Amino acid sequence: MALGASGQPATKPDAWIKSLTSIALFLLGCFVFSSTRLFHPKARGILAMSFFLQSCCIIIAAALVQGKFVPQPIGIMVVEGPINYKELLPLGFLAFQSGGQIVSSRLLGFNEVPTTVLTSVYCDLASDPELLKKNNIKRNRRVAAVISILLGGIVGGWISRSAAGIATNFWIAAAIKMSIAISWSVWKPASPTTLP
Repeated sequence: MALGASGQPATKPDAWIKSLTSIALFLLGCFVFSSTRLFHPKARGILAMSFFLQSCCIIIAAALVQGKFVPQPIGIMVVEGPINYKELLPLGFLAFQSGGQIVSSRLLGFNEVPTTVLTSVYCDLASDPELLKKNNIKRNRRVAAVISILLGGIVGGWISRSAAGIATNFWIAAAIKMSIAISWSVWKPASPTTLP
């Protein structure tokens, strides 16, 4: 978005609109999903509803791409000219649900697990004073997160290049989120004696 203020990149001078859309809807998602703190944010029903809504956002984005409402990228493309404003719609739904995703990780107390970017986990991993300690659960979660995101990115890239297309990645993500929502709704509640 900052580069867009100076008309860069030259081949796509209005690309900043995509960045602004992403940032604005991500912030809106954080605000909306964090409002669960007004209730009981760790209640199974609240968590199930949160992941259900996140999944619905991805389903809408997948349907827009698969239904060819927005052009589906094929391979490596150099896009020039004005922005296709239709692309903002699935982008907005994905950014909004990403806000919910990071809020959920924070509410559940897993701050060491990245849900949207890897730079902070790289920093936390490299600067961990107990990096080489035998039992370091936060380090283990960070390493598992990095590996999982790397593998997910590789698989997603190959799926995008295949005949299945990028919409398939969205459907897979939606299915994972929906299964998490269902899991929260059937999770056995903790007994009163084990509650803190």
